[in-house]
Amino acid sequence: MKDKKDKKNKDEKKKKLKRVEIILSAAVDEDFMDGFKKKGIGAHFTKISGVTGAGFSNPKLGDSVWPQLNEMLIVYCSKDESEKIIELAEKIRDKYPMEGIACFVSKAAVR
Repeated sequence: MKDKKDKKNKDEKKKKLKRVEIILSAAVDEDFMDGFKKKGIGAHFTKISGVTGAGFSNPKLGDSVWPQLNEMLIVYCSKDESEKIIELAEKIRDKYPMEGIACFVSKAAVR
């Protein structure tokens, strides 16, 4: 009986996953990695380097006109952890208002 209950709890946790995407200037990457480590969050992530684009700050296109680049972090985590990641992103955005940091959260499920 306990095995069925444990499996049900695991299945419920899988259904409640959040996907957190952070698009950030490469200049603030170290702040995020340090923040993840200090807060014990974002231990399992995917980092995509060399991301280009134009958002609400200066474009980051990796060319001679707009030489900077972005990075993208993707974290699948619990709702509680996603809220801590959002807090960290807001703190870093406040510290570096011109760097361009976008944070998106959506529901996710393991299939």
